[in-house]
Amino acid sequence: MTLFKTPLRQTAIAGVAILTTALTFGAALAPAPAQALPSKGSSVYYRATLEQSVERRTEVIRGGTFICSDTICVGSKARSRPEVVCERLARKFGPVATFTFDGTELDADALANCRAAGADA
Repeated sequence: MTLFKTPLRQTAIAGVAILTTALTFGAALAPAPAQALPSKGSSVYYRATLEQSVERRTEVIRGGTFICSDTICVGSKARSRPEVVCERLARKFGPVATFTFDGTELDADALANCRAAGADA
């Protein structure tokens, strides 16, 4: 079999294998941005925009896990009403500009209470 005997062909095959491996590992290890839209079946239930940027960190609030980076926070479903979760989030991370749960925006009165909780922090 002379299929793999030429040095140029061997180099080309090795190059393709290395490139494929590098691209696969790169895609698997690249972090997903927090502001990416959740896919169907995603565990993102809450989404908040903060008024001030924060360092990337993770907090558990009322049983839901929140990851905040810069001015974006996303979180899994918690054990409390969205209004309470928003207030707790504001106490931990600062004033909240917007807050949505399951694709629904928090009403204006609840958002005002949430902002007040963040201002007290």
